[in-house]
Amino acid sequence: MEAAAFLEETGRARIDLFRGRLGQAAADPASEEAIHDLRVSIRRVLAWIAVRGALLGPDRGLRAARSSLKALMSPLGKLRDAHVKRDLIRTILPKGDEPSYLYAVLVASDVQLREEKVGGLLGRKSARRIRVPLPRTRTERGSGPDASVAGSRHLSMLGRAVLKHRKGALDPSNPDALHRMRLAFKKYRYAWEVLEHLLPRAARNRGKRLHDFQTLLGTIHDCDVILVDVRSFRTEYLGEKAECSLETAVRALRSEKFRDFERIAEHETRAAPMIV
Repeated sequence: MEAAAFLEETGRARIDLFRGRLGQAAADPASEEAIHDLRVSIRRVLAWIAVRGALLGPDRGLRAARSSLKALMSPLGKLRDAHVKRDLIRTILPKGDEPSYLYAVLVASDVQLREEKVGGLLGRKSARRIRVPLPRTRTERGSGPDASVAGSRHLSMLGRAVLKHRKGALDPSNPDALHRMRLAFKKYRYAWEVLEHLLPRAARNRGKRLHDFQTLLGTIHDCDVILVDVRSFRTEYLGEKAECSLETAVRALRSEKFRDFERIAEHETRAAPMIV
């Protein structure tokens, strides 16, 4: 199948889904599910734009749309981070010491402020009017690049970008390397979603494995973020030297999830088969 025809078909589906998710989130900006679904739909459109650019070259209209979508993702991401902190505290530490409680109060306040900000943003006409054009690339039959060949080449490039961070990410004292691997893997996973139907050897359950591995990396990163955040709050604002119960609980969760990561990335070496 020619790349132009394939990308037009996959792009239309993703753009339509984004428009629907944007309407749902604008109608209920306090809904975690609606915000999550909108963020995922934006990521899938951005992945499609990146794949299309790699296979067919850049498009001016899509470049502008990409900037608008990324600008929208920034406040949505900050709201998501606040939701994650709140939900993590609720899950692993229903009760705790005073520093943990005071930090939980701070997070709850941050959630409320960011929900209000996102609600105002999604209610603006400028947000509701975001459009992602669907370029029509006209090529003579048989003259355009083959989508499966070009797509496999693009995925291989993204896969190499993931694997180059593997060694550093396996160092538990190097959260920055794991974060870089997570970002690279996220690009690979969403590009794979665009191209999966072109890959005849793709394992039937590969999509779930990619999703689960990305979730695992995300959970470890969330623990790293909250540990830095709580420590700063405890030392700079409360003047407390001793680690609070929330930090202890988050650190234990990170250790558990990091062992899962080691098992996948090193002992079972499942990360590479998912990518190669």
